[in-house]
Amino acid sequence: MTAGSVLVAALLLGGCGPTFDPASLIKTTRVVGARVEVDGAPDRAMPKPGETASVTWLLTSPQATPPVAWVFALCAPGTAGGKTSLSCENTPVALFQGTQNPPRVSIAIPAADALGTATSLLLYGELCAGPDSTPTFDPENGIPRCTGGGTGTSASVLISLQRGADTNHNPTAERAFTFDGQPWAPRVAGNDPCISGPRVSAATKDHVVGNLIEGTDRESYTAMVGDPPVATATRENLQISQFTTAGELKSQFSFVEAVDENPQTTVTVKWNAPKAADVPATGLPVTFTFVVRDNRGGVDWTTRAACVVP
Repeated sequence: MTAGSVLVAALLLGGCGPTFDPASLIKTTRVVGARVEVDGAPDRAMPKPGETASVTWLLTSPQATPPVAWVFALCAPGTAGGKTSLSCENTPVALFQGTQNPPRVSIAIPAADALGTATSLLLYGELCAGPDSTPTFDPENGIPRCTGGGTGTSASVLISLQRGADTNHNPTAERAFTFDGQPWAPRVAGNDPCISGPRVSAATKDHVVGNLIEGTDRESYTAMVGDPPVATATRENLQISQFTTAGELKSQFSFVEAVDENPQTTVTVKWNAPKAADVPATGLPVTFTFVVRDNRGGVDWTTRAACVVP
């Protein structure tokens, strides 16, 4: 897993039958991203030893996100099969608990002497939904879990630490978007997308979503490359994860590669509107979520809204 990777546990139902919904379709409350910010410098995603950082989790739902309670543990990452494990396998450094939505945790990064040679820390936890589900810590090992009959979702993020000269900044997701070639502004809180947003007919296909990416969002840095490893100047690439609450995106991901030297790059993805049987007479508001990740732990996100009419 690369730095800043987010793991969300999901229940997969096997067996033969109809095709599954695409991963880009939001049908339940899900965690789709985690953003690390250094206190006083929110554009920085890589804290130094002794600094304070915060981690904010992005939850998205088909409708309004329901109340959640959560617990997280901060620990040194373990290994499984020679790879970094995104679950706590040792005694936590710190524990966190709350009901804030979106979940947000403030972390005091240990001093350099306490960190030793560690280049990252792991924040691992459970988000609990439902009136009978209570977040807690296992009394024997301090690992987060949910009790009762509610729904629990595991989530973890690997926080890269700045131990040398190279730093890392979060990319910016809120750029210029278009929908079928027309400017697509962010939704204003409280506005009805079926009044203010783009309107499309049910069952129509191949609507084009455009997303402008600035070249400044892809930083240069030094990576150890080859065998034996050699310090090599390289550049970040970007991955854009795309989600919708209705209809079908033709791809869950878009990419801007490190070799792209353009000052601006527009990535596009096609979207098919839901069928008429799934659209009420008053129209169906649809939320689109875009999560931008570099390959070193920088994350940002934004949303857009449209309306499908019968």
